Formats: sequence, C-alpha cells, structure tokens
Amino acid sequence: MPPYLENVMKFRTANHHVWRPRRSVLCIAIGLLLAGQAAAALAQDAAPSTNATVNLIRLMVKKGLITQGEADGLIKQADDEALQAQKAAATAGPADGAQPGDVRAVYVPQNVRNEIREQVKQEVIAQAKSEHWAAPDALPEWLDRISWYGDVRVRDESWYYSRKNSPDFINYAALNQNGPYDINSITQGVAPPILNSTQNRLNMLRMQAHIGIKVKLGDTVTAGVRIGSGNDNNPVSTTQTLGGGLVKKNLWLDQAWVRWQPSQYYSVTAGRMPTPFLQTDLIFSPELNFDGVIGHGEFPVTDDLKGFVTAGAIPIQYTSNNAPTQAFGNQKYGAGDKWMWATQLGFTWKFAEDAQWRAALAYYFFNRMQGQLSAPCALYTGINYCSTDNTVPDYMQWGNTVFLLRDIVPSTSSPTNYAQPQFVGLSYNYHVADLVNKVDFKVGETPIELQAEYERNMAYHMRAAFDRYPNGLGVPVNNYLGSSTPGGNGPYKSGPVGWLLRGIIGTPQPMALNEWNIALGYKYLQPDATLDGLTDQNFHLGGTNAKGFILTADYGIAQRTWLSARYFGAKQVYGPPFTLDVVQFEISTKF
Repeated sequence: MPPYLENVMKFRTANHHVWRPRRSVLCIAIGLLLAGQAAAALAQDAAPSTNATVNLIRLMVKKGLITQGEADGLIKQADDEALQAQKAAATAGPADGAQPGDVRAVYVPQNVRNEIREQVKQEVIAQAKSEHWAAPDALPEWLDRISWYGDVRVRDESWYYSRKNSPDFINYAALNQNGPYDINSITQGVAPPILNSTQNRLNMLRMQAHIGIKVKLGDTVTAGVRIGSGNDNNPVSTTQTLGGGLVKKNLWLDQAWVRWQPSQYYSVTAGRMPTPFLQTDLIFSPELNFDGVIGHGEFPVTDDLKGFVTAGAIPIQYTSNNAPTQAFGNQKYGAGDKWMWATQLGFTWKFAEDAQWRAALAYYFFNRMQGQLSAPCALYTGINYCSTDNTVPDYMQWGNTVFLLRDIVPSTSSPTNYAQPQFVGLSYNYHVADLVNKVDFKVGETPIELQAEYERNMAYHMRAAFDRYPNGLGVPVNNYLGSSTPGGNGPYKSGPVGWLLRGIIGTPQPMALNEWNIALGYKYLQPDATLDGLTDQNFHLGGTNAKGFILTADYGIAQRTWLSARYFGAKQVYGPPFTLDVVQFEISTKF
C-alpha cells in the first residue's frame, strides 16, 4: 500500500473518527489502492501524472472522508514521491545497459530482410514493365528479337600437280570472261588462255570470314543478312587469298532473305539464302547460296517418321534489257532468262534410339542453259555482237562440254584470214535427277554418319552435241581423249553420271574441347553430270570430269574452335592426264 494511504488510515484511527458502514469504506480503500498502483506503474517508465490521484483525493474530501488539509498533505507527499522516482530512474540508467548518446536500433532478422528486399525488387520491376522504363539487367525489347553469328577460318593451302599432266588445257571460263577471243590468232601462234597444270602452288595463306544477323519480325516472319569474304563474286566459295601487297580484302553480300512461317510445318523463303536442300558436296558446293523463292513443308507420319518436300524457283541468269548495246530496238535480245526449277521429296526416319535415316529424291531442272549457235554474223561490218551472245553462261569453271557460239561470216576483203572473236556455250542442257542418303547412328558413344549420293543428267544425249547443226557447226571443242598425233584429238568422251560415298566417325561439327571426327570419301563426276559452275572448288579446284578420294579430320581445341586437316586427291575421268592434290590445314572458329 502506498505510504500516503497508510498515513490516511493511521490518521483516522488516531482521531477516533466514526466510519461509514464497512462496505463503503472497503470500496473507497480499493479505489485508492488501484489509483496508487497506477501511479506507481507510471513512475517506473516516466514522470507520473497525478491527475487520477488528485481526483480521488478531492472526491474523498467531497464525501467528507478527509478534510481539505489532510488532502493537501497527501497531494504534496505524492508529488514528492513522484519526483524521487524520476531522480532514481535517471541515476540508474536504462535497463538494457545503454549509455548516454547511444542510438537505439531495432534488430530485423536476415530472413525478414531478404523477404522485404525481394518484395521491393518485384514491385520495382513490375512498375518498370508497366511504365516502360528500364528494368534491372534487362535489354530493350527489340534486342531480344535479334541474334548475331559469324565465323573466321584461316588456312594454309597447297596445290600439287602431277608432272605427267598435259600442259595444254584451254581455260574456257577465262575465254568467256575476258572474251570474245579471236581464235584466228591461234593459227598465228598466239595461244588462248591456258590452265596451269604442272607448277605447284605451296603454302598459300587463305581465309574466310562471315558475319550475319537474324531478326524475328513477328510470330511468323524472320529475316537474315550475312556478309562474307571472297576473292571475287563467284557463287561457290568465299575463300580470300591473303597477301597481294597487304591490300584490304573484299566483302560481299552473301545472304539476304525473308522467311514467312505461319506454321511449324511449312515456310516460304525469298531472297538469297543458304541451301534449302538435303545434299552432300557432289552437285553443289557447300558454300553455295541460292537466289529465288523456296517453299518447304514437313508432314509427320508417326512420332519417328516424317516426310518433307522442298520446291523452288531459282534464277540463274537474266538477259540484260539493253543488250546488245549497239543494236536497234528490233535487234535486241529476247528474254532468254535461265532458271533452275527444283523439287525434292524426302523423309527422316528415326529407326532406333540413336539412329536415323534421311533420304531424298530431287529433280533440278536447269532451263535454257544450253548454248545456241548464232545466225550468220558479219562482224567485219563493224558490229560487235552476234544473235546468241546472251546464251553464254554467266559463270563456269571447267569440265562441261562446250562449243563455239558464233557463226562468223568471212570478211569479203580477206576471206581466208579474218578476225573470228568467239564465245563458248554449253553443248547440253542439265536436268539432274539426284538421290541422296544419310544414315546417322552411334557405336557406343561415338557418332557415325554414312553418306551415299547418286545423280544423273537426264538431258544428256551424246550424239545431240554433234548433230544439232549442219556443216560441222556447233560441235564440241573439248573433252576429247588424248591422241598420239601431235596437235590432234582422240575420240570424244563424256558422260552424265556422278556419285559419292563417305563415312564420318566422330562429331560431324566439333564445337567443344576434344570433340573430333575423321571422314573418308570418294567422289566421281563425269564431265556433263551437272553444271560445272556450281561444284565445290576444293576438289580438283572445282568443276566436273574429276574423280578421287577425300580425307578430312577435325579436332576441337576450345569451345567453338577446332583444327582441320584435309586432303583432296583427284584426277580427270576422261581426257588427257590431269592429276591434282589439294592439301589444307585450317583453324576455324564460330560465334
């Protein structure tokens, strides 16, 4: 009981006052006791408020329980005790041991802090996305639709010619490119362009480089552009020879295409694009890109078997609008444009867990590739063109059978010795049927791929090359067997067939450290099996009329980087001897 309450009780007892009934006294005592306890509790933490005590004491005065003097004494005693409590609390200091000047900090557990941080982060990111301002670690939306890729290859390359090779192979591709060539000069001892067939070329440093971009323009449309290196604008290789006085190297537009794919099962691509066909390197160079429009569709049959079809229209050569430049309007060339119409049907069959068979039958219809003999052409009058010059192929390598295009009329002033500038044209059309097979499987953990391809030019008819025109005009000028007579020719020999067999052990494209492969193949291409201008330049330096072995090996030395060694040993199928070995050592990287 607080001291001032004890004093009240003693005071009343000492003066013999008469008390109210016992119940009233008990209620007042309990009320005073509660008020005193409340005041004491408040005094423990801060300076107590005496309002409740004062009110109770005044109530006791009003009820006549105590006098006003007694009340004033009790109030003064209560104030004194409250003051003493404040001083004691200030002297003892805080119960938690804090010193003057210390800052109180509320401890928050680590898991609570992590939860608060994550909640704030998510709220900020959500706000950034909704208000379209930068989100942490995020790229602009348009960058998510763009992907870059590229490759760099540096190669040491050597060409080894057999000393037994014939020394007089005419370079008909150069004759067309730099022509027309006056064949009358041959009788005067001036040789036409001649291929090197005997002198080796060793340790040429060469390189390839490509960089491309793919852009996703929407849910169904994708576009791509790629630039590449290259000595010239030939379609079959982007190899660039280093050196040349350390001049800067060329860049070409290698690909540019747009693809519409409204379904995962079919698409249409237009522009200049990578090969859309299942193929090896028998007919087309692996680096050949196709111009035109290509449609592709896939048709699932079962979970393990699906069919596909690819069809397209590919322009090979257009006739210039104003050609010949010297001709009047009614003498301009007609629209003898050259196209390749292609269709390929195939299937992919997964016949085991780690084994599949891909096969396709294709028909490549090259339209109007065959050259045409001109009308009698009186060049001696001063004109510089003949009626079928537009049938000269834009690009060729060597191997295909060719003939002289122009029927040149002798000069009236010198009928026995006159200029005869000539181009050459292809003696045959090329309608190529092709069957390709690829089987992939594993022995243990080692991948193996077997390739087999067979093709035939269905438009080849040997006698047609000799019987097309009268008076011996339009007959072939190449692909004759050797003759024992100096300067003479043996029988004509060509053919429409080509085939390839190859086995690959290991990862076909090493893209990681210690991945490897070894491949051995044999290729056989008769002179008129396919267009020589579209074949691989590594084997026999391009063209047709070649056969031989191909041995290659790749080994990964780092992520996306590998070393390669290649050997191409080839010789002519028909004609005078021409054997050529190509050896390459290369480091390649993709990104």
